[in-house]
Amino acid sequence: MSSLKEALTWSGPAVVVLFTVGRAASALEEDAFDVLGTRPDEVAVFPVSTEAWDRDAVVLAYDLTFEEGRLDDPGLPGHLRECLRKAAAHAEGIAWLTFEGAFHFDHLFTDDIADQVYGYCVVGGEPVVVWDDGTLKSDRWKREIGDVRSALDRAFPA
Repeated sequence: MSSLKEALTWSGPAVVVLFTVGRAASALEEDAFDVLGTRPDEVAVFPVSTEAWDRDAVVLAYDLTFEEGRLDDPGLPGHLRECLRKAAAHAEGIAWLTFEGAFHFDHLFTDDIADQVYGYCVVGGEPVVVWDDGTLKSDRWKREIGDVRSALDRAFPA
């Protein structure tokens, strides 16, 4: 968890970056992330331009900011799973958690950035959040992220 925590707090408070790719153009309201009795300290949403992408989809980025000490809360991974579930359903697509700077259309859910994605949910499926570095580096995780890529390709073909 220490290097995961360092990656989330490199610029100060912990920023959990949640992306969605889907059909819905509207963003979730800030209070939508108030789940399981907890909420981020701040929520910001940013539309991501898809001009350079050959798929018909809307991409949004949410910055969920938490005080650093809140990363040690054992309930935080469960909270993030529910945030992913809600975001994927609202987007009518896929939601995922990734480290700052790990987004590029050509590399979504590919082996080369699999260890930069630490959570995902495909609409209608169960959300997954990985909270340890060992799993992020595993071949099993690469296969799971590859399955998300396959879901992306089926739902939003190029």
